[in-house]
Amino acid sequence: MAYHGAHIAAAAAAKKRRLEEEAEEEKMTKYNEANSEKYEYKIVRSESGAFRKADVFADLVEDEALAGWEMLEKFDNRRIRFRRPVEARKRDHMLPDYVDPYRTNYGGSLTRVGISVALGLLLFGVFLFGLLAYKGTANFSIAWSIPLIAILVVLIAVGAAVAVARSR
Repeated sequence: MAYHGAHIAAAAAAKKRRLEEEAEEEKMTKYNEANSEKYEYKIVRSESGAFRKADVFADLVEDEALAGWEMLEKFDNRRIRFRRPVEARKRDHMLPDYVDPYRTNYGGSLTRVGISVALGLLLFGVFLFGLLAYKGTANFSIAWSIPLIAILVVLIAVGAAVAVARSR
């Protein structure tokens, strides 16, 4: 797979952002020795910035509270830090199946959403193309394929725009 300058620049910018966030988290999460043995800490991340929505934020805090986690601080709309007493581990086996006490990622990845949308639209296009080609074998010509390709491109663009909009 060939990489272009834009891909390389985007990957470098993402890596730089991750390193800056990790440095910020390390700086902000200095714990004194007395608390480090009593508590465990975690940061829950949302790649899509889902924590900007009040209902999503409240649901996350409520779900984490089931496992004994209390919110310490919200770094931004993508990162929230929690802590809980180490003794809470003993009750992990009693949690409902949908509660993962050590989850650190919230929601799906934008990349996975985009790929899913594009793949679904592509499969739909292939199906539609095959159907048109089969139904009108005698009448089917290249003239049908150009509008069909244009429609598929528009559908993929709309699907990508919807996926990005839903993540905000």
